[in-house]
Amino acid sequence: MNKIPILLLLTFFAFAAPSMSQTLVDNFKRPNKLRVFIDGCERWDGGCDMDFIRTEITAVDFYLDNESADVFVLINDNRSGGGGRQYQLIFIGQQNIHAGRTDTLYVNNKQTDTDFEVREKLTRFIKLGLAPYVAKTLAGEGIEIDMKTGPGIVEDVVQETVDPWNYWVFNFGTDANIEIEELSRNINVGGEINVNRITDEWKINFSGRIDERLRRTIQKEPRVDDNGNPILDENGNQIIDEVQNSFDVSEFGFGHQLVKSITPQWSYGYDIEGLQNTRFNYQFQTRFRPAVEYNFFPESEQNSRFLRVNYGVEVRNNRYVEETISGVTEETRVLHSLRASLGLNQRWGNLEVGYRLRNYLDDFSSWTTGLNVSAEVRVTGNFSIFMRVEGNYVQDQIYLAAGDFTEQDILSGRVTLPSAYTIDSRFGLNYRFGSNLNNFVNRRFFGRANFVGND
Repeated sequence: MNKIPILLLLTFFAFAAPSMSQTLVDNFKRPNKLRVFIDGCERWDGGCDMDFIRTEITAVDFYLDNESADVFVLINDNRSGGGGRQYQLIFIGQQNIHAGRTDTLYVNNKQTDTDFEVREKLTRFIKLGLAPYVAKTLAGEGIEIDMKTGPGIVEDVVQETVDPWNYWVFNFGTDANIEIEELSRNINVGGEINVNRITDEWKINFSGRIDERLRRTIQKEPRVDDNGNPILDENGNQIIDEVQNSFDVSEFGFGHQLVKSITPQWSYGYDIEGLQNTRFNYQFQTRFRPAVEYNFFPESEQNSRFLRVNYGVEVRNNRYVEETISGVTEETRVLHSLRASLGLNQRWGNLEVGYRLRNYLDDFSSWTTGLNVSAEVRVTGNFSIFMRVEGNYVQDQIYLAAGDFTEQDILSGRVTLPSAYTIDSRFGLNYRFGSNLNNFVNRRFFGRANFVGND
């Protein structure tokens, strides 16, 4: 009787052993190459160069469809203190033996680093992050890893620790735009300066901007007499006069910001701004706004997500070009405002939502509230949609000028009309099809130069 259970047990293991062995082989069968999808390398970013990355990393297959990849690499970037840039590399395992594995690396670059230096360092860290995944492929057998560090790395650390500029960064810029058509001409000239110092404890910024817009239009108007009858030339054709109109819209301003970190999530500071904007009837406006802010997420996560709430009280002194609808040419008003912003940068895309509410403390009927949303959603690796929508409900246009204005004043943008709301939106989509592999780089024959305007 005791022999029967033993025989049954032996029979079970005899049939189960081949299947168990087959399961182990299937689970640990190594693929030829790792399939990788990288998101976050935009063309405007000279340091994050996908052509260079594909050229330097050939042990993996780069895919254009995120759903087909074994590993999703999300690259977020943010400006750091001293004007440099910090990249956040998030490696997300999606399929097979890599599913559920996640790792994050940070790459810090100095302001003085060239695009060449940035892309080399960024690519090196992408290699480091992919190494554990590539090690489980057949292609990993042909990879050599050098774990020695050179003296240059130590020198970089010393240079970043002892900064002869004490973290101050200076930026100067200028720009111009000229548009010429048969009956109009626009000349826009601008310049700016920005000085800032950013550390873990302090954020200090000084900025200035000036813009000058010169516009000339020519209108063709039929000549008539006092009775409204057309005046003809010697050939019997009505005489057409060309009337020239010139407009000068000038804007300039300056700003200063000081922020002190209290805790990793609490901070306080102030903003000071001054500006001239003739379109909004400001001969000059001065603003002073002390505020406090709370970050719901720690600083280590703000590259991928943030939620901030900011409250402040603002004092404004306004001097107007024209007398306002309230019958004043100068006034000082006090208002308070609440601002909130949410940002997410995930593998499905990115989303930013902002909200603001403000009103004047001496007149609660003068207020404005607004919401803006911008998003880019990757439906698949081949199809994505993007949008940007901003809407404001306006009840505090205290700057509106009294009196009547000509049609030319309105068309030229010299004055602003009353409005209960403003809406600005933009939508778009992108779809691609064809091969899903993205391994090859070919920079030959770029084509015609980048002309501005129509062919």
